[in-house]
Parts: sequence; C-alpha cells; structure tokens
Amino acid sequence: YGWFAGVNAAQYVNAVEDSELNQSEIEAEKARIFAPLNCSEGLPPEQVEYKLRRFVNDYLQPPKTRQKMEIGLKRFEEIKQDIKRISARNPHELMRAAEVSFIRDCAEMAARASLFREESRWGLYHYRADFPQKNNSDWFCHAHLKKDEYGNMVSFKKPIEPYVVPINQDEAVSYDRLRIQKDVALAD
Repeated sequence: YGWFAGVNAAQYVNAVEDSELNQSEIEAEKARIFAPLNCSEGLPPEQVEYKLRRFVNDYLQPPKTRQKMEIGLKRFEEIKQDIKRISARNPHELMRAAEVSFIRDCAEMAARASLFREESRWGLYHYRADFPQKNNSDWFCHAHLKKDEYGNMVSFKKPIEPYVVPINQDEAVSYDRLRIQKDVALAD
C-alpha cells in the first residue's frame, strides 16, 4: 500500500494551494498531547492500554458478528473518557499515553471496516459468523475509511488495482484452502 499512498499523496499535494497554519489549532493540539503531564492523579497508561486490548480481544476477534463489534464500538467510545484521565510522569509515559489513543483509533477503524465488509474473507482473519461466505461480486474491493466533515468515520469501497504480476489459480484461492470444509469436519 505504500506505493498507492505515495501516488495519492503526490496527486493531492499537486492539487492544493499552500495554506496558512492555524496557530490556535496548533496550540490546541499541543495542549491535548501534553495534557497527561499535567494530570497528577490520573490513570497509568499501561492500565488503560491493558483494558483497551482486552476489549479488542473480546469484541474484534473471529468469529466476528455485528452484535459483538457494535458492543466493541461502544466500549471504544467509552474508553475515550479513561484516555482523557491518563497521567504521565515522564516522556516515556507520555509516549505510552499517546500510543493508547492511537490503539483506540485503530480498534475503532478495525471494527468499522469489519462491520462494513459483510462477507467472510482471508481465512479466519475476517470470518463473519453472520456472513460466512466470500462474496466476490460485492466485495472484491478495498474497504476504506475516512473522516467526514464532522469527524465521523465513514466507509467506502475502492476498486482493486490490476495485479502487476499475474497470479495463478492456486494463489487466487490460497486463503480458501485454509478454511475447514464442513463435510470434512463432520466426516468422522
């Protein structure tokens, strides 16, 4: 994806004018980043990270279902309050506090992308119990996320670029071979 990201970044930069930096936005972001250093009685970053990672394990691991992932999204929203209460005593803990915030964002993105893709694909990695079949007619695409003008994550599909190197049929169905076939599993 690095190549695609680079091409898209270059196209975007060529199409926009230089803009003035908004100093109030810069100051607000600095205040947000350094806030844990000013919170003497807050939560340790490792405690919030542990709780967050437990949520990821509980709600985003396969088999995935809409209900589990929607509960996960609620938990990820709730943990924002804990993240605001993280305290840091030194630069290392400040870095850990920032990482917890990024992990939360990634967890939300994973949940939203998984909810959007209503099929199963890639072996057990994205197995949806409520959509157990692969659906190439609707989902042979990339599922992308972006923030809308209000800061909400929205999902959309993007076509897959043509393969640079041709693949053979064995490669095309390699993930399918990782799945246990029902008739084989029930044969004994």
